[in-house]
Parts: sequence; C-alpha cells; structure tokens
Amino acid sequence: MSEWAERHAVLSKETSAQTGRFRAFGYQTGMQDAVTDPSVTRITVMKSARVGYTKTLDHVVGYYLHQDPAPILVVQPRVEDAEDYSKSEIAPMLRDTPVLAEIAGDPKAKDSGNTILKKVFLNGSSLTLVGANSPGGFRRITARIVLFDEVDGYPTGGAGMEGDQIALGAKRSETFWNRKIVLGSTPTVKGLSRIERSWNESDQRRYFVPCPHCGTFQPLEWGGKDTPHGLKWDKDAEGNGLSETAYYVCVAGCVIAETDKPDMIAAGEWRATKPFSGHAGFHIWAGYSLFPNASWPNLVAEWLRVKDDPLSRQTFINLVLGEPYEDRGERALNEARLAARCEVYSAEVPDGVASVSMGIDVQDYRVELEAVGWGRNEESWSIDYHVIDGAFSDPEVQAEVDAYLRRVWRRADGRGFEVMAACIDSGGHHTQAVYEFAKARLGRRVWAIKGESARGGARSPVWPTKRPTSRTKATFRPVILGVNAAKDTIRARLHIEEPGPGYMHFPADRDINYFAQLTSERSALKILGGQRYRVWELPPGRANEALDCRVYAYAALCGLLHMGLKLNRRADEVAITGGAVATSVGPSEPAVSPPTTSIAPPPVVPPPATPRAASFTSRLA
Repeated sequence: MSEWAERHAVLSKETSAQTGRFRAFGYQTGMQDAVTDPSVTRITVMKSARVGYTKTLDHVVGYYLHQDPAPILVVQPRVEDAEDYSKSEIAPMLRDTPVLAEIAGDPKAKDSGNTILKKVFLNGSSLTLVGANSPGGFRRITARIVLFDEVDGYPTGGAGMEGDQIALGAKRSETFWNRKIVLGSTPTVKGLSRIERSWNESDQRRYFVPCPHCGTFQPLEWGGKDTPHGLKWDKDAEGNGLSETAYYVCVAGCVIAETDKPDMIAAGEWRATKPFSGHAGFHIWAGYSLFPNASWPNLVAEWLRVKDDPLSRQTFINLVLGEPYEDRGERALNEARLAARCEVYSAEVPDGVASVSMGIDVQDYRVELEAVGWGRNEESWSIDYHVIDGAFSDPEVQAEVDAYLRRVWRRADGRGFEVMAACIDSGGHHTQAVYEFAKARLGRRVWAIKGESARGGARSPVWPTKRPTSRTKATFRPVILGVNAAKDTIRARLHIEEPGPGYMHFPADRDINYFAQLTSERSALKILGGQRYRVWELPPGRANEALDCRVYAYAALCGLLHMGLKLNRRADEVAITGGAVATSVGPSEPAVSPPTTSIAPPPVVPPPATPRAASFTSRLA
C-alpha cells in the first residue's frame, strides 16, 4: 500500500497546506503496509492529532478501490461526520487522483446511483459511509474492508437498540476470509477508552528511532520531571519554562536537537512489544510529526499553556501525546492513603473553622448528609457524616433532616456553630418533596439544587450568577450547579498533602468506604456536536454519595461567597472571639425572610453562660 500511495496519492487543496504528490513520513509507511500484510486481519492505531492519520485512512480507501476492488465500509462517529468526510476527503481524492477518477465515473450523472454516503465504482468496488449514531446504518451492508474512525467519539450507548457499533461493523465483514478491520482514534479516558482497549489486545508496536549521536534505537517519549530522558527545556531565573529551548534527551543521555528529527524519523522502524496474533497495534504521537506546528518547541509551548488547567491538560494528553488520560487521582488518590490522613479533632468543630455548610444527597430510601467546616482560603474540615434511613417524602424523615440542619456544633471552648447554608439534591425520585422542603426554608438558605447537564456543566461555574431570592418562593426553581467544576476543585484539593489553603481534613472516625466513595468518579472527555468537553463519570458498581455530599456542601459555601461572605476576614474574627456563632439554618427563623445581600463579620461578644440562638438577621454574621 505504501508503494501505491507513493506512486498515485495526491494532496488536494481542500485538505492540505501543500498540494502535489504525497510523500509519507517514515512511520506512515509501516502503518500503510500493515493494511496489505496478509498475516494481519485487524489493525489498531492509537494516535494523537497532527500525525497524518487521516491521509493514511484515505489511502486505504484509495488502494482497495483501485488495486483490490472490494466493498468498503467507513464508520464515523456521527452521520454528519460521515457526510463531512465524504465531502472533504473522499470527493477531492476521487477528483485529483487520476487512477481513481478513471473508475469513479461522472459524479454528476443522474443515473450514477452515487450519493454522499454511498458510491459504486466502474470496476465493481464500492464505498459506504455511516455514522455510529445511526441505529439502522449498519443494516443491509456487506463489506470486506471495515474502517472505524475516531472510535472514542462513538455514542457510549451503542447504535440505539442495535448494539455496539464496532461489533456491528465487524459483523458486516465476517463472510470474507480476507477481510480487514481497522480502528483508529485519539484516546479519551484510561479504562473507558475503546481504542485503548483494542490497543491492549494488539501486539503494541512503537516506532523506534536511532539517536543521531550514539545510534541507540528508542521510542520517543514525552518524559517528565522524574524521567531522565524525553523532551526537556530550560527555565529562566523565575522558574518559567522556555519553550524555544526544547530538546530531546535520549536514553543514553545524548542531547538531540529538533533539526535532527527528520533523519531520525526516516531511519526508524516499528517494533512490536507483545506477541503477534493477527492483530497489529500502532501508537504514534505528535512528537514524531514533521509538520511545522508539531515541532518540539511548539509542543512544549502548548504544554506550558495548559499544564495548570484540568480540562486543557486532558486535551493535551489525548490530542498531543495520543495517550488515554488517567486522572492522577486514580494513582495517588486511593482510599487507604486518604484514610491515613484522618485526625483526632479537639472537639466537634476544630480550631480554624469559621463557618459550616451542609451537603444533602437524597437516595430512594435514605438521605445522606455531611456537615463541613470552612476556614481561611477554603481549608476544610469534615465535621460529621450522617445517614437517615427512609424515603424523603416521609414527613418523619424530613423532620429528622430538619433537626440535623438545626444542630449546633461546638468548638473546644464551647463556641457554637450552626449551619449557614445547605444544598439538597432534587434530581432523584423525590423531586417534588425536596422542592417543598427547600421552598419552606429559603429564608434559612436551604437550597434545592440540580446538577447542570454534562455539556453545559463542563465549563460552568459552581454557583450560577443568579442566586435564589425571596421571590423564588412564589415561582420556585432549583439552583442549577456546575457540578463538574465543583468536582474538579474537590479532586484537586484531595491531592494537597499539607494543611493550609484548600487542604481537606477528615476525622478519625471516618471509615474506608467514605474515601472510596469520595474518589469513585473518573474524568471523561466527551464529544458532542464536534465540541469536546469533560465530565465526571461513575464507573459501574461504584457508589459516590460521599462525593455528592461534599460537592453540595462546597456549592453551599460558593453560594454564601456569592452573597458576600468574606471567609478569611470571618476566620480571623472567629479565631479571637468566643461564644455562640450566629449563622443561618439554626433553631429560630421568621416565617418569610429573604437572604440578605451581604454577610457581615460576627460581633465580638463574650460567650454567654448558656449559648442561645441569635435572631435571623444576625445569623448571616
């Protein structure tokens, strides 16, 4: 196939910066020839962007149309993607490649029988394109060559009731003894990625290139600060990375410049790292690419721009490194490690807590609640985790929840803390009951919440710009939270290992199951309407109630901050005053009391002999 591409393939103006004869990069040759290797029946390409894979896919189509006439099936993530691929890649290739133009016939002829998604050629070959989101797209199709493109972008639920798209497409070729099945994609999330799963079943070939100085063959790797080889760069006096200084350090310690890369790629070779059983697997990433925008300095500059942003960092790992994203919490955040951080508090409320919020997760037949204390720079302490059995629609259960919301938590010096605000989940089977419960307690800042849809919530702030007001009692609506942003924050803070800003404290009575739930979800990259966005997903068989409670407690704090709470100032003042702290969801409340627009610091008063609840207007203090 590489010989066919060298002789016939043309770069069209619609798809390439430069037009004319196609010239393969060294690594493309091996991937192309695997397609026509009779010992290979299945091929997996786990790749990044900017490595020329689309052209390789085009050449598979072109080769079989011309040299080995066969029915070909190309599966794109959506029907719209299939149409776009037909128009932007296939049509220009058929027009500009002379040997293909000869067999394509006149595409404008009324009796040609050709459409955007179905093409029949004069030599008996055919090409069908379908979207993986089309339930009926695989019916009545027989193909010897089946090409799956961007499989990690396929709908996760399969093709409607038809089943898994890859299984459906492969089944279309099972009557051919000489069939070829090719899967290619940038990966998404480790453990959830389809291309990763297929790659793991292959012989896992990597492209080894020789060092221009010592001759040692090695695959190119991104490396890292703890890895002696890989891409490296210098830093300025302030510790900022200088991308323009990027260079590669080989496994023997030689320093390799970007100018040496073309010769290295030309002299490279694919080497399998697992036994071969008919399934050839290739991993290729942008570090090998000879495109100008994939130079090593450019790749380092991209990393320096995104390294501190979780969404952009995952995009870099997927689209530049061509690797599945593994949230570092999957490695470092295990329940045993977090449980080992548990502390013995000096009292219910440890020193440092300035205010308390609560998160309430409503299940079918139980309610789980967490009281969380917040201090300077949002350092937090889990004060208590409580479970109430029963359906939330039961008045007795609601009474228990209300009593727990009214509870006063004590510091070692006797100072009392009431819950300033609470968020309660309304997205389950007791939605109306939660609405009525929260609506009756709006004056105490008990907010019914719902998580925003995955697509919108991926980039939305935790707390919406428009907050609940007293008017909401008449036309009640739940608060729509950006739960993905909240989970980003919580996951990042779980990695903080020293007390201080953002650090999360846990009491000694917290069991291992709590931490398993707190770290249960995985970050996943989704594609919808051509737009990539990241969400948190719960793997099958896992529970996440503790995480939800913490999300809602954090959202309640965000609501207070949005209303004007000055957390650091409050922490300083609470630290030097004793007595009861007047808050918000405590024992006394007026029948209707709108939230104030700002939250004042607590009054400096001596502790009374018997702490008593403050009036509502002072409870925001």
